[in-house]
Amino acid sequence: MGKGQSKSYDFTGESVKKRSGSKKSNGVEARTSKTFDPDTINSPQSGKAENGNGQSPTRTSLPVTKEEPTKDTSAEDSAVNSEQSPTDNKQSEGSSDTPQESVTETVEKSDSSQVVNSEENTQQTSDPPVEEDNTEEEQKPESTTQGPLEEEDLDEKIQKEAEESQKEAEDLKENQIEESEELVTKEEESALEKDTSEEPPKESLEEPAEDHIEEQPEDQIEDHTEEPAQNTVEEEVTAEETKPEQTEDSDKEEPDNRTGELVQQAAVSVESEQNPEESVDKPEDEPEPEPEEDMADTVSGMVCNESDLKDGDMKEFDLGEGKVLIVREGSEFYALGTKCSHYGAPLVNGSHCKGRVRCPWHGACFSVKTGDIEDFPGLDSIPKFKVEVDGGKVKVTAKKSALADPKVQRTMCKASKSSDKKVLIIGGGPSSVKCAETLRQEGFTGEITIATQENNLPYDRPKLSKAMDITADKIALRNADFYSKADITILKQKQATAVDVSNKTVTFQDGSSVPYTSLVIATGGRPRMLPIPGTDLQNVYQLRTPEDANQIAERAAGKNVVIIGSSFIGMEVASALAGTATSVSVVDIIKVPFQLVLGEKVGSVLQKMHEDNGVKFYFERGIKEFVGSDGKVTEAVLSDDTRLPADLCIMGVGVVPATDFIKGSGVEMTDRGFLPVNKMMQTNQPDVYATGDIVEFPLFSVGDKNVNIQHWQMAHAHGKTAALGILGKDEPIRSVPFFWTVQYKKSIRYTGYGPGYDDIIVHGDLEAPKFIAYYTKGDEVIAAASLNFDPYVARLADLMLAGEKVLKSEVQLSADGWMSKFEKLTIKA
Repeated sequence: MGKGQSKSYDFTGESVKKRSGSKKSNGVEARTSKTFDPDTINSPQSGKAENGNGQSPTRTSLPVTKEEPTKDTSAEDSAVNSEQSPTDNKQSEGSSDTPQESVTETVEKSDSSQVVNSEENTQQTSDPPVEEDNTEEEQKPESTTQGPLEEEDLDEKIQKEAEESQKEAEDLKENQIEESEELVTKEEESALEKDTSEEPPKESLEEPAEDHIEEQPEDQIEDHTEEPAQNTVEEEVTAEETKPEQTEDSDKEEPDNRTGELVQQAAVSVESEQNPEESVDKPEDEPEPEPEEDMADTVSGMVCNESDLKDGDMKEFDLGEGKVLIVREGSEFYALGTKCSHYGAPLVNGSHCKGRVRCPWHGACFSVKTGDIEDFPGLDSIPKFKVEVDGGKVKVTAKKSALADPKVQRTMCKASKSSDKKVLIIGGGPSSVKCAETLRQEGFTGEITIATQENNLPYDRPKLSKAMDITADKIALRNADFYSKADITILKQKQATAVDVSNKTVTFQDGSSVPYTSLVIATGGRPRMLPIPGTDLQNVYQLRTPEDANQIAERAAGKNVVIIGSSFIGMEVASALAGTATSVSVVDIIKVPFQLVLGEKVGSVLQKMHEDNGVKFYFERGIKEFVGSDGKVTEAVLSDDTRLPADLCIMGVGVVPATDFIKGSGVEMTDRGFLPVNKMMQTNQPDVYATGDIVEFPLFSVGDKNVNIQHWQMAHAHGKTAALGILGKDEPIRSVPFFWTVQYKKSIRYTGYGPGYDDIIVHGDLEAPKFIAYYTKGDEVIAAASLNFDPYVARLADLMLAGEKVLKSEVQLSADGWMSKFEKLTIKA
């Protein structure tokens, strides 16, 4: 991307991944199924996949891609201005608990006595007390898992025996308590408590359960507190056991075993009720139903053998109610949710490197240890499950609800009247929301206000140029209830007009002013207006808001549409309207679509895709004027006097920073309107930060050179960094640029920083299309773009993040010449 580099914008990705074949391990089938990218709001349609790798590359093999059906998806918030000067062009985008978890385990006859004892202790810990008033119906679910339905009549006898045994245990316990009160002094009781905390005896029934809490992220535990309790004595599901298979002998033995279990549970119930002080890990205010709730929602099972994964591998395995992603790092195993929290991409098809898993579609990253989101796009983390390795077997314990939901919201605090801190965030984009959420997640209890000039809650702007009939509430990043619960105030229709850094206030167009102790400026860009006649005619549009998108979609049907600009906004709108408009014409001064960003070879591939769908191009010419009748546009007159019929015109010629109100404030601003910031997103003024499309910030991968990158992904990262800076928890910005576009169900991924590239090396088949293009500068690869070539771009992003360089010589002969470097990073030393 040379000096004439145009702005690139974020746009939603879309892909379908299908991994052929299956692998059985320990009776468990490891497999991945066809997955549709939910970027688009529309249902999937038949067609060729944008990413059809037949199989994800292993350590020794590369992916083979087949095209498969995919779904339409999103858009980005602004387009490249083909006509702007080279100095104006930048790479850009469209951003503008519960207490312990109860788990029961299966003990096979072949297990050693040591394992049996361990699992018995775990069962004692996990099983809820059996109440005396349990009904026969409450026991039936357990009976059906232990034997055939004919055996249900045994439950009544078992229950009666359990009740009698419970009474006996209660009497016995009372006697023991009386004797204990006479013999044990207060000092001995203190010593006993100390011994219990250091080495819990068998009677300490809550200690193992604490381990379950420690294995789960705090946010995930809190999510379970709202789940309804269920009166279930026990629920045990293993990956190997989908149907109970028992012999007649085992059925006959079952009553005795069941009686013993219920008697033991009865004793446990009495002990916990009469001697709560001995339950060292159970808070006094903990509600009793919680253990039952956990058990009803818990599934556990052996999912694979240790030997099924090499160091650095990640694979999906079935776990009864769903699938889990198992990741191996050295001798450690981790279990995570299988889908990215952004748009649901299968993470198994992405990249794993240095403790993180990266999404193959859009580059979001998650910690393998906690599931926390660490790079973006997206706001939520993913579930993390408990893993135990014993005897070469890998066992996973998970919440059924977590298996069904790929998103986990981190715990956030609320505002406190005792705090006098006030953070004001101007702008309604992703960096604003991420900044506000990070503040609450990190314990900030002051006031947080987001002021946006729109009449909508912050929304997923990249959707606009693809799902053009979507409403703002359908693509809101968070709903109103979320902000209310987090004590985050949203002020709508608030356009800033001035900043007073001395008095720490911001004035708005309606005459109001808002004070702050810390200010975050995240106003994004505004569409560029071309200085030509006719732009004020009706049906001449710029795409910036959901209302813009809705009007364009409504009025384009059956009409002649002319689009000015052939970068992301222009081409995604063309893709969206090609099937409904009578004609779609694209005008630009360059030679092929995306020429300044992706180069002529890749641009030609996209041009052919559009032409195959009826779009006509008028390149190497500009727009002279729009002509109309009765106040409505009727024609677009080009620079060579070509006249195109136009019932509707869309100008997708880029954006300019919305920072005019900063002038005269003392906040440093470039002559192009951008705000320079340091690695913590701080401006030259104390307590004033800036994020998103409007900033020039130090990019680590180019030697901390100040750059302007307008990607949806990067805006998220800016918001998090600014929040940590406000809190004094400095964490310098360090993120690899990553963007994508989707047209006609084909998705191109891009990573790196490409301005100044001097050569492009392409591997694959441009006609298929299935390829990867490496952008080089001198002897170094500085960026890459791919179509149907996952997970190369995701892996390259991880390599760049680690500070490793890929040389031009390593990609000249083969697409994977650098892959050995990546593989070394995935091996834990």
